[in-house]
Amino acid sequence: MSSPQAPEDGQGCGDRGDPPGDLRSVLVTTVLNLEPLDEDLFRGRHYWVPAKRLFGGQIVGQALVAAAKSVSEDVHVHSLHCYFVRAGDPKVPVLYQVERTRTGSSFSVRSVKAVQHGKPIFICQASFQQAQPSPMQHQFSMPTVPPPEELLDCETLIDQYLRDPNLQKRYPLALNRIAAQEVPIEIKPVNPSPLSQLQRMEPKQMFWVRARGYIGPELESPGAQG
Repeated sequence: MSSPQAPEDGQGCGDRGDPPGDLRSVLVTTVLNLEPLDEDLFRGRHYWVPAKRLFGGQIVGQALVAAAKSVSEDVHVHSLHCYFVRAGDPKVPVLYQVERTRTGSSFSVRSVKAVQHGKPIFICQASFQQAQPSPMQHQFSMPTVPPPEELLDCETLIDQYLRDPNLQKRYPLALNRIAAQEVPIEIKPVNPSPLSQLQRMEPKQMFWVRARGYIGPELESPGAQG
């Protein structure tokens, strides 16, 4: 497989200062660049497989990109309902079939089916809306949590775990395998707990999550996101 190409230095970087050619940036940009096969039919490939099955976030992201390619740039996604129906096979690409369920003057609805081996592994419905002010607010309030700049990312936490002789003895293979991965997503847990206390954790976790490195202006713009 040929190496995916990243944008050249200085093109579209803006003021972020992130090196566009680093491996993690390449992973993000390539995984979200779908190959058009026909009208409303796309193929997505995998450049990062963290386990024996596909990463669910990758499937959601690719499906949303496929849906967004079938709407105009002046609408933005405001609702997304997803269902994982089968485990994804990392050995083969994923086909994304987009159905233009409705195209209205203010709202548009797209249904996306991700298919492998002739069977759906994921389905979703995305609703797009023209940007307009509204007095209605439906989302939950942002919880009071420390900003991401004050938190440790998962790689740093894993490094701390590896320095613990007890944890290193209990989980040597798992910790070293995680530490060796080139993960294109940065995750910072808000309240990380030692591995020895995992059984006593509350059934609730909060994270700061973002893509690592440069993702390109076309993926940063509101129209491309929606």
